[in-house]
Amino acid sequence: MKSEEELRIMSFNLYLVRHGQTIFNHYERMQGWSNAPLTDKGISDGYAAGDRLENIRFDAAYSSDLQRAIQTAEFVLSRNKQSGDLKEPEQLQQLREQFFGFFEGLPSDKSSQLIAEKNGLANVETYADIMANLSQDDVMDAMHVADPTGDAENAQMFWARVNKGLELLRRNTRDGQNILVVSHGTLIRNLVAQYASHELAVEKPLNGSVTIWEVTDDDLKLKVYNDTATKW
Repeated sequence: MKSEEELRIMSFNLYLVRHGQTIFNHYERMQGWSNAPLTDKGISDGYAAGDRLENIRFDAAYSSDLQRAIQTAEFVLSRNKQSGDLKEPEQLQQLREQFFGFFEGLPSDKSSQLIAEKNGLANVETYADIMANLSQDDVMDAMHVADPTGDAENAQMFWARVNKGLELLRRNTRDGQNILVVSHGTLIRNLVAQYASHELAVEKPLNGSVTIWEVTDDDLKLKVYNDTATKW
């Protein structure tokens, strides 16, 4: 017979922050694994997120291994008053943005039109138009199909990578802890579509926004999405 401790489901709080604005964000270009520098606004985004989270005691901090996420995490931690010497995130390649392959660096609207044309989608001019017609997983698959190099991640490739990152967080986190992760817009949207709702995921997470999850052994429960105003 299992003990009470073995029967209890572990849960922890995941504070998921989108990185600050980059040059590619500013000019509305596709930015997956490309390293574009933060703008002045992007630096402010990071510090502002840190100010809103300054009273949360983080037990650990992570970011993707892309520079915009690393720097934003450092800005957030520099403003934190409760986490002691925790000033640098552990970098996880598994929590990178979706890889856009051939479309990396291209204008977002032009990329969306090429993806729509290749997949037979009518009346599509923007990425939001594609999302209105397809699920998040189908959007990734459509991008992979439209990529002449075949390098863009499809849903299977994306989730194989990201799920490894989630499992790593679970293995290294104890019950009741608060964890900071700084990652990327499409990754956040994909998690919301997978564990909450596609309709909510249509809302683009803002740079520096905070999304909060309760993570259990086998689920993620969305508590807050795309918040740029609350001070915790």
